[in-house]
Amino acid sequence: MLTVHGSMDETVPPEDALEFAKFILNHELHIIEGADHEYTYHQDELTSLVLGFIKFHNDKENNTSKQTQFGRVNKLIHSRF
Repeated sequence: MLTVHGSMDETVPPEDALEFAKFILNHELHIIEGADHEYTYHQDELTSLVLGFIKFHNDKENNTSKQTQFGRVNKLIHSRF
């Protein structure tokens, strides 16, 4: 899970994102310095973060033989969720 939050967000304080991250496993939090709730002047940075996250995890999923903490996985099972 990816959460991107602006450090200048007045709608949802950045502290809320930090608290949220404490309770979600497998979570990445990126706080964009100076960004408001709508990322008004930070659209490129937001886009770059989201696309980079998707590409990284898509590339990982396309590798059908993965090393995990429990050993080797030879076949991935994809959830419909």
